[in-house]
Parts: sequence; structure tokens; C-alpha cells
Amino acid sequence: MRHIAAILAASLPVAACQTYDVPSAPLPDAATAAADEDAAPTYVIAICGECHAVQDNAVSPNPQAPGFADIANSPGLTRDTLVTFLTDAHNYPMQMDVDLVEEDIELIADYMLTLQSEDYIRRPG
Repeated sequence: MRHIAAILAASLPVAACQTYDVPSAPLPDAATAAADEDAAPTYVIAICGECHAVQDNAVSPNPQAPGFADIANSPGLTRDTLVTFLTDAHNYPMQMDVDLVEEDIELIADYMLTLQSEDYIRRPG
């Protein structure tokens, strides 16, 4: 039994050096690259996506949480008003008990503002 264990232990370094002819992944086409640019940053999805629809034309998992596109297209919304809201934890409803640092606030606000559109139509609901 020790011989088998010794043979296996000796063969592991050799197996780790093996190379395999694995085809490389295809390069993304222009449509895929454009879709990736429209995607919400991973952090925004992780911190906000549990309740809010963080991408345009999506439905919020929590019906009481407005979608980011709805927020971004609210009349009079500016980057300053959005940053102020996200900075002042006393503005948050109880359900939105998150602790955001300035860098996170900037990232979320900048992303949300990409959802502004002159021809935006708010979804009913």
C-alpha cells in the first residue's frame, strides 16, 4: 500500500506540468462587447440588486423598491441630489439599511446616471 501512495505522490508534480491543447475562448463580437458595457457593475448588483432592478427594462425583485432607471429619470434628479441621498443614511427607508462609503456612493450614482434617457417611459406598477 505504501508503494502505491509513493507512486501517486511522485506522479503529482509530473501531472501538474502537463500541458493540454485547449482551444482558446472565442473573442467577443461587437454586440457582446456592447451588452457588457451596458451591464451594471458587479458591486452595484451585489449591494442593490436584491431589491432594486439595477438595469434598464428590468423589474425590481422587491415591488416596493423602485428600479434604478425610474430613479435616474425622476424629474429634477442630479448627481448631487443622488449622492446626497445615498450619503445621508437618515434618508433611507428602514428596508434600505446599508452602510455605503464615499467610493461606493460615487460608483452607484455614476452608474445610475447612465440610465437617464430623454425618451424614458416609466413602467406601470
